[in-house]
Amino acid sequence: MFVKHEHIVHGSKTTSPSITNSLLEIMLSEIFRTEERIRILRHVSLRQSATVGAVALATGVSKGLASGYLNTLVSEGLLRREKRTFIRGDTPLWPAIKRLLNLDLLKNTIALPEWARGIGIYGSWAGGTNTTESDLDLWVLVDTASPDTEIRAAELEGTIAAHTRCEVNIFILTPDRVRYLREHDRPFYTALITGYLTLAGVDFATT
Repeated sequence: MFVKHEHIVHGSKTTSPSITNSLLEIMLSEIFRTEERIRILRHVSLRQSATVGAVALATGVSKGLASGYLNTLVSEGLLRREKRTFIRGDTPLWPAIKRLLNLDLLKNTIALPEWARGIGIYGSWAGGTNTTESDLDLWVLVDTASPDTEIRAAELEGTIAAHTRCEVNIFILTPDRVRYLREHDRPFYTALITGYLTLAGVDFATT
């Protein structure tokens, strides 16, 4: 079951100003109500379109359940239907929903390594714009970088990749490297801090 997690979210807002908190809570409660719904939602969130048969096959649910839930997403304005095809709608709620789905997927996979001070994600997974082709970009904050750190980071990449079934890239940060990027590579630093998530430990931007 999808559960509430407290993570530090930086950058973009997660809801549209036109949607009240109470209405949003009701909607999220409905669409995240069961594990089967979460599997279907994750599947359609990563694709521009889907059919009942494809969703049922990919998620292991019945066609009746898939059809009913896809039509619920239509009624919530998240999908639109064209004959037998369900097309993902253009709504600011999708990035927020995908961030929640991403965190739910990663919650049992990414913990703070004993050799690190902080860990998080950035890029499309943090922004809720990831697709089936997206790499998972992580940052790890350490006191000092060494060849041993690189080896441990590579091992962590493999562990997370096996769970998420996508390419994983870890960007190792030290306080000195963060200061260098902030002072000498402002475009990259700005891109890095826009919409990143701190999953555990120290937030690199505070170093």
